[in-house]
Amino acid sequence: MRVPESNRRWASDITGIRAWNGQKGRLAILIDCADRMILAWRFARRITAEDLAEMLREAVFRRFGEHRAGATGIEFLSDNGPEYTSHRFRPFVEKMGLVPCHTPRRSPESNGLAEAFFGSFKRDYVYQACLETLEEVGRQIPIWIQHYNEQAPHSALQMRAPAEFYAEWIVRNLQRPVQN
Repeated sequence: MRVPESNRRWASDITGIRAWNGQKGRLAILIDCADRMILAWRFARRITAEDLAEMLREAVFRRFGEHRAGATGIEFLSDNGPEYTSHRFRPFVEKMGLVPCHTPRRSPESNGLAEAFFGSFKRDYVYQACLETLEEVGRQIPIWIQHYNEQAPHSALQMRAPAEFYAEWIVRNLQRPVQN
């Protein structure tokens, strides 16, 4: 679901990626629903609630630096997977100041932005590569995500890359007149 400004809603989801040798890894991402930038990600054989907490910490730091309070009120959208609903992760989201939102059960389209990212990511990167082992997948993911964020044109962003769109949003946001 599209939102009008960056840092209003972040979405997260997990998908599987299989290497040619049959090994399967899991990729978790956190994406801003306005600028479509991947703020943080994890790739491993297994994704835990602790991995998601570290990913969320990284995203908050990437966007707000030491001013963690800037994340207060951002909606954090995820599905009802066990990693997201765990008794360790849910309170962590709230402690970070974000507002947890969960999609209805058996409704993957509710987290459509993250699902659409995975579809495009697999089509444009994963399925185009020679990925013999899980280690090779792990080496490629940071390169692919950097390319997606910094260079890949996105139709919903008027054919700009997410990083370019976000940079323009920051400039516009800083130029707004101060309201008294």
